[in-house]
Parts: sequence; C-alpha cells; structure tokens
Amino acid sequence: MLGFSIGKLLILAIVLLVVWYGFKMIARTGAPQQSSDDDSAGASRIDTEYDPESDTYVAKDTRKNSKKG
Repeated sequence: MLGFSIGKLLILAIVLLVVWYGFKMIARTGAPQQSSDDDSAGASRIDTEYDPESDTYVAKDTRKNSKKG
C-alpha cells in the first residue's frame, strides 16, 4: 500500500524540483534589480584624502595638481 515505486519516486522528484525552482523565482523577483547599463552609482564615487594645508578632504587627483603659494 505505501511501498516505493518508480512512479511515486518520479512524482516526488518532480514536485521537489517545482517547489525548489518556484522559491528561486520568487527570490529573484523580490530582490532589487541592478541594471548593468546604470553607471550612475560608480560615477559618483571619488577617492579623497586629507589635505593638512587646507584642513579639508580633497580628491586625490586634484591634490597633486594644486599649487598653494
């Protein structure tokens, strides 16, 4: 009556795969999407370092070129 057969094991495997892939799809749709074309977040980051002469933080590239006199 409750024996294991190929049909029952196959149905069990199909049900488990459907549930597994269903959870993966739900997790994918619930996660925030990042567009690969959107570079605005990377463009707004600037490396800074402390400039003791002006007592402020300046961009690394501008500190090399600045001449205080």
